[in-house]
Amino acid sequence: MTVEKLQSGQSDPKIILIGLNRCATTSFHKLFQNSGIPSVHWEDEQGLNLAHRMVTNIAMGRRPLDGFGAVRAFTDIAFVNSRFMLDGARFFRELHAAYPDAYFLLNTRNRDDWIASRANHSGGRYLERCCKANGQTADEIKRGWAHMYDVHHSEVEAFFDDNPRFLRFDIDRDDPQSFADWLSPDFDVNIAHWGHYNRGASECARTG
Repeated sequence: MTVEKLQSGQSDPKIILIGLNRCATTSFHKLFQNSGIPSVHWEDEQGLNLAHRMVTNIAMGRRPLDGFGAVRAFTDIAFVNSRFMLDGARFFRELHAAYPDAYFLLNTRNRDDWIASRANHSGGRYLERCCKANGQTADEIKRGWAHMYDVHHSEVEAFFDDNPRFLRFDIDRDDPQSFADWLSPDFDVNIAHWGHYNRGASECARTG
């Protein structure tokens, strides 16, 4: 969003990614930042986890994303350690209820590729943490992820059916210009900054 649009517009919409992690959340975060759109990815500048703050806000009767100041884009609402696992994208109903004028982006990819990416993330340590948090084997976790992927996509698409503020974007198939055009009424997204980041990276070291 340009400063001019923010100052002249009557609304203050947000961009909320409701796809599961390992679906280019870092790439979106960097794109938004480099386009001049304040964005938070996984944690804020004070090191507070986005998913933790969201759940705490909801429990306290506040809006899910309260406390993030001028941040306009939210790109990775997740957390996992050896005791706890949270996929904040599953709170899409609460997020929509609080922010009906937000842009909701279902960032997605092939299910099997997504499972493999999660399993290999941080050299397999992400999968290990999920196993410990759930008390399950690696194969059980992967089957659970497959089920969650199917349920999440089905529920999200049914919930946002025909909503112009919703877009499903396949990171391997779709043209980034499509989401830039979709956001153009309120945000100026420069797709020259679009790229693939964090492929197989060890970002999960931050999540536990």
